[in-house]
Formats: sequence, structure tokens, C-alpha cells
Amino acid sequence: MEKRGGPLKLCMISSEYPPKWGGVGVCSYYLSTWMAKRGHEVHVITRKQGIGYDASHPNIHIHPVNWLKAPLLFTLSFGKNAVKWMEGSGIDFDLVHIHSNMALIPRSHYSRIKAPVVSTMHGTWWGERSTISLKDLSFSIQAVNDLAILYAGPFFDRYEDMALELSNAVIIESNSECRDISKRGITNRYDRTIKLPPGIDTEEFAPTKADPALREELGLKEDDRLLCSVGRWAARKGIREVLSVFEKVHSKDKDTSLCLVGWGPLEGEIRSRIRKKGLTGRIRTFRSLPFKKMQTLVATSDLALFHSYWEGFGLTVGEALSSGTPVVATDVGGAPEMVKEGWGTLVKVGDVDGQAKAVLELLKRQDLSDLGAKGREHIIKGYSWDMVSKKTQEYYDWVVQDPQNEEGWRSGFERCV
Repeated sequence: MEKRGGPLKLCMISSEYPPKWGGVGVCSYYLSTWMAKRGHEVHVITRKQGIGYDASHPNIHIHPVNWLKAPLLFTLSFGKNAVKWMEGSGIDFDLVHIHSNMALIPRSHYSRIKAPVVSTMHGTWWGERSTISLKDLSFSIQAVNDLAILYAGPFFDRYEDMALELSNAVIIESNSECRDISKRGITNRYDRTIKLPPGIDTEEFAPTKADPALREELGLKEDDRLLCSVGRWAARKGIREVLSVFEKVHSKDKDTSLCLVGWGPLEGEIRSRIRKKGLTGRIRTFRSLPFKKMQTLVATSDLALFHSYWEGFGLTVGEALSSGTPVVATDVGGAPEMVKEGWGTLVKVGDVDGQAKAVLELLKRQDLSDLGAKGREHIIKGYSWDMVSKKTQEYYDWVVQDPQNEEGWRSGFERCV
């Protein structure tokens, strides 16, 4: 078997890429950047948005393709067009990395890709819809996507199954997702499915980003406590529960404020509720913030709150911990692996009383900064992009050198079972 080494020609297929991005875009952007830093030639295929794209390194080349602008259907149309672009590119790629579940391809297209395929499952549509029902949706244009996930999602499960089965290698991001995916009963044909979390940008999300001037800008007094929560204002993200938690906290501690960053289908409901509860003076809302301002907010806050029903991983939890900010979150996605009692608290989904109690207990402590330092140390050791990209490159080398895994498992990788 031919052994290969040195720089690779990599193709990243990601439906998201900055300046418009979500969790998938964050992962593909930083992974592309670090692979480029390591000397690899990286070609990113992403959705055509009519905007400029951020090529963060000279080794990165971005190729936008057309896609069908329809909920969920965009995943398949984008995936097909990405394969079509590769076929006409004339580039002899060493490896293709598909960032699912927002980029899906039919069974027949795997044989058309003339390079080993690695698929990262950034969650699944089954996971997305497993925790919501019709009662969780609002009557708004923004809720159309959630409605599609709920009722059209089962059609797309088959394409996720194809990625799990037909890829030369698969990456799952958390223990909880490993357990859920194993229940699907789909076996990778090359027996090469590993657990590898995404990275956290520990330089951009750091305690040094904190700025006392922000507290003044928010109108906080010296002894006031500041909570923050960043995420989509949708039922699955637990925005209703976050608000309920704060209502309970504020009833016991009037000097606590909350910053909510995000927007989504429940925006009207949440803003109305804040007004009716008379909390407009204590809850500041931002539909979006410049990236650096958001980093400052997270690092300046005393605690970060998250109440997601489900996550494939949960980057915002890791970003808060990396910022030196203790976290109180639900035990979903990668949170149980990132949040330990030494620097945060986990609660069950729906346990508003438990989360409020945890927040109040943490706010009484005089050593919050010490707790934050422990959480940051944990993230640096296990989730820095330097470490994650190094491990991913080792995985790439294994797949390129042995596409069909004829030599069997290599030590140093954690099976996803």
C-alpha cells in the first residue's frame, strides 16, 4: 500500500462560511485556517451568498456554488452542486471533508468523488426535531425552517445514514451524539467512526477580552452581577427557560442583570414577556453584536446561561468557559464533557428551579474568577484549535494512507460507539 506524506490538497464542503455563519461555519472556518497554517492547500466549497468571503490564509481558496433557497432542501442541492464543482475543477484532491448535516449528498455521488471522504456530523436532523413539537413553534416567517425540520426532516435521515455508512471516515463531536447515532443502527463500511470535538478559539475567547467599560455602558453599578446568554431565540435553544431562570434569580437578587444576544422565531414572544414582567431595565437584548463586542460581553459577564434542549456539541458553552466565565447549562451535547462542578453546573432540560438555584449559589461565591480560570484551563487542554487541528490532521493522514482501513484501528483515536 502506498504511503503518502507532506502537504495535502483538501476540499472542505461547508454550507456556511463567514461572514455569514453558524456553528458549522465556525468549525469549517477555523479548521480550514489551521490546516492552511499547517501547510495544506485548502479549497472551501460553500453556498453562493452574493457577498465576499473571508479567506483567512493564502492557502485557502473559496468556491461558492448555487443552491436551492428552501428549508432543508438546500442541504441536498448544495451537496450535489459541490460534487459537480469538484468534478469540473480539474483538481486532484487528496481528501474531501464534508460538514454534515447541512451538506448532504445522494448515495450515487460518493462513487463520483475521486478521493477519500471524511464526514463530520455536526448534529443530525433527527436530533434537531427530537426535542420540539408543534406547540414549540411560533406563527412567524422565521418558524418555517423549524416547521420543515419537524415534518420534512425524516426524509433527510436517509442522507445522513448514507454519510455515516459510505464515508471513508466519520467524526462525531460528543459522547451524547455517539450514543444517539449508535441507536440508528448504521455501520460505517470502513469501521472508522471516531469521537473528536470541534475546537474553541482560545485566543479570541479569553479573559483578557473583559472590559469594565462595558458594564458602565450597560448602566450597571459596581456591585451588580451580569449574566449573559448567546443563541438563537427558538424553543430548542431554551430561550423561554433562560428567561424563566432569570425571573426567579431577579426575584431573589435585584442587583442581577441579563444580556440576551440573538434573534429567531420566538423574538416577539420574548420581548413582549420582558415588557410585561417589568424587566426592561434589567434585561438588555441585542439581535446581534460585532464579533469583538460579543467576546467582550462573554468575558465581562459573571456567569453564562444556556438551556438548550439538544446540541450536537454546543460551541457557545466552550467559548464562555474559554473566556473565563463559569457556566450553568443543560446536560446536552458536549456540555457534560466541558462543564464540571469545579467551574460550572449542569441541570436537566426543563429544570428551571435547579438552574436558578445554581445561578444564585454561584453568584454568592467570592472566587468566581478562580472558577473561571479552571474552566479555561480545561478548554485549553482539550479543545484548543491547535490540539484539535493536529488530531484532525493525524486522522486525515490515516484516511489518505489507508482509505479502506485495511490495516485496522490506530491507537490514539477514540472510537465512537
